[in-house]
Amino acid sequence: MSTDHSDYPGDKLLRLVLDDQIDLNVVEGLRLVVAFRKIKDPSDRRLLIELAERLAK
Repeated sequence: MSTDHSDYPGDKLLRLVLDDQIDLNVVEGLRLVVAFRKIKDPSDRRLLIELAERLAK
């Protein structure tokens, strides 16, 4: 059985980063999107947006 097929989607992103096939900023952006989608409370979402905006500067 091959070990390259993981059930965790982050493993594929990690392999791409390690192989220099994807920019680290893209990975961090995708993590932000995943985190945002998990947040249900609108005020918590707004807090995450504000943090992302500050980090982008």
